[in-house]
Amino acid sequence: MSINTEKIRQNADLINPISACPFGEPINECPFIPYYTLNDEREQIMQIDIIPQEELDKLRKFHRACMEKYRNGDWPMKATDVNAR
Repeated sequence: MSINTEKIRQNADLINPISACPFGEPINECPFIPYYTLNDEREQIMQIDIIPQEELDKLRKFHRACMEKYRNGDWPMKATDVNAR
């Protein structure tokens, strides 16, 4: 199965958060955690083609809210994040 599909391209902003938490360790309620357990980046990206668009939109909304909280300092910075800022 190709990762170069129209749906994956249209949802390319979700490739990073579905592959690994961009902030280090994900929070407990992170909906991306089940995808991290796949431990295969190609397989994780291919999930975008399988997940219903409505669910992808919910994941996007969660990720954007998470990024905002992280930027505002609402999430505690992890030791692995020190060089990220």
